[in-house]
Amino acid sequence: MRGIADDWVRLGALPRVIAMLMLSALLSGCGLGYTIIKSEAKLDQLTVPMTKAQVLEKIGYPDRVFRDDGRMLIWEYSLTARKQWAYELLYCPLSVVIGGCLFYPFTNIASDQREQQHHVILIDNELCAWGPPAAIMQRRRACATVGAPASVDGSAARPEPVVSGRGPIDREMIDRYRTMAVMLFEEMAGVPGTGSRVAGIVTTLMLDLDVRMVERAKLDEVLQEQVIQLTHADDANVLKVGKLVGAQAIIVGEVQQWERRQQERANSVSLALRMIDVETGLLLFSGQGHLTDPTTDNPESSARVIVHRILTLFGSQTGLLGSGRIGVHWELQGERGDRFYLVRELRSGLPAEKAGLRVGDRVIGCNGSALADVKTERDAKRICQAESGRMLQLYVRRDEQFLDVQVIAEKRPGL
Repeated sequence: MRGIADDWVRLGALPRVIAMLMLSALLSGCGLGYTIIKSEAKLDQLTVPMTKAQVLEKIGYPDRVFRDDGRMLIWEYSLTARKQWAYELLYCPLSVVIGGCLFYPFTNIASDQREQQHHVILIDNELCAWGPPAAIMQRRRACATVGAPASVDGSAARPEPVVSGRGPIDREMIDRYRTMAVMLFEEMAGVPGTGSRVAGIVTTLMLDLDVRMVERAKLDEVLQEQVIQLTHADDANVLKVGKLVGAQAIIVGEVQQWERRQQERANSVSLALRMIDVETGLLLFSGQGHLTDPTTDNPESSARVIVHRILTLFGSQTGLLGSGRIGVHWELQGERGDRFYLVRELRSGLPAEKAGLRVGDRVIGCNGSALADVKTERDAKRICQAESGRMLQLYVRRDEQFLDVQVIAEKRPGL
């Protein structure tokens, strides 16, 4: 210790100042730790083949689920550039004066090095591709056909589940149920973990319908406080929990079949769900489905397809989804007070691509209604909702051009 102190004394004034700034920068964070943890370099750990669990182990959970259609799963990560830590270190002596090192991303803004989106694509829970969305567009289209059997006309196909869904909830009622909670589903006998898997799938797909979902951690906390079991709870108890977590409705259900036949590389899955008003106990919607799938030995993938189809019926009945699709993935954004849909991806061969829409286009209005003043994601979706067989007129800004793009929607799978 004495030797270190002597070395410190022998340092000149300027080196001591620099050393103190460096030390204070490191102690205050300076964004260095953040940029290292969030660096795109962590994607270098990915390799094919790799399972969903292995991907999570290597790079952690995504910032959001960009897409989950029962077969293709796309995770979005916001990551910093590989050399971002160097910018943080360079600007830290300046930013520490006004607290920039404490409040990331001050230096990030100063050096104009912002986080960028990266996508990780999994097919049937197997890693297929990863990278910036624009850079892997062609690879993503190739991923969509991996492992899918060819139909008679040569296009990719897979078995459709047999599903049904009904209930009194409709377009007029849905706005009463802004927040919902999903209880763990009752598990298939002898197959532990199936209830939590299906509950997670339901939660993810309900979020895609722009329904606020109670976080699992909050739900678990209330369940523990009330000494209520996570599974096999009666309706009275789950309604009580729903009220305590601020939900207007709860979703319960059961996994009735979860069978994997290894030799045949096939599986059979059956499940059912119910949506209940927490105040009145009214059954709002119930759905059930079954799928025997010879294309994969992964029951979770089949469960995702079943839930997707059931919630498609729910979304169509409540007006959260149109009866048609145009094959576009877009994101509602704002700039200088205006709102618009930014086209992130177009599915090959579907109506939006055929009509001439392009990735990067800004959709500023639909069917005569502007998006500039919409307040919520749900309002925007309703303005730009596509109905099967009908024309959806899109008002598009492309660079400095303003275009009208007319798209005829095709029937949504599952309806």
